[in-house]
Amino acid sequence: MRLLTPCQIVNILKNKADQKRPGGRTAEVTRRINGAVQQLLAEQGLDACTIKAIAERAGVQRSTLYRRSADRWPIIMEAVIDLASRETAKFDSGSFCADMRIAMLNLARILNGPLGPPLMEIAGALQSGVAPGESERFWESRRKLIAPMFDGAIARGELPANIDRDAVFAMAAGPLYFQRFIRGAPIDPDWVERLVVQVCGLFVRPVSRA
Repeated sequence: MRLLTPCQIVNILKNKADQKRPGGRTAEVTRRINGAVQQLLAEQGLDACTIKAIAERAGVQRSTLYRRSADRWPIIMEAVIDLASRETAKFDSGSFCADMRIAMLNLARILNGPLGPPLMEIAGALQSGVAPGESERFWESRRKLIAPMFDGAIARGELPANIDRDAVFAMAAGPLYFQRFIRGAPIDPDWVERLVVQVCGLFVRPVSRA
């Protein structure tokens, strides 16, 4: 058996550490895969997101993707969750209405853009049962992303602690999907702002500020 030199041992340990830490090689490969999926969706739509095409666009071997999943759907949904995470506001305005306004304007920008139609196609496919559990995984990640907006509003007294978060968010976001994909019209930012004012008027309590 050939003995490793101290330098070789150090390099092996370093490579393993790089693969495990968030900023290491595994994280870089994940960023490339997510970016590849998002690019393919925007440029060619859902049908283009095959394992082969994703691997080629990301510059990785197909075996790299198969180690993550034997099916394309978890890989696609990971990229969608990544997109939602990066596009979600930080919710630090100090006002629920201001936070909701930013969130809805960000959503409108995505739906108006090239990713809008393929995202709706993905939603329809998930509802048909092509990828059991992936829809729930996405919405659970979405709930975690918007939780600080509601937590802050409850702490400030703007919303009651037992507020139905899903219902409030759906009342704000639902009309955007209707406008873009049922009516087939672009989402106007001024219309979004008026919508947010109406939704907030139903739920937000005035808070006196010292």
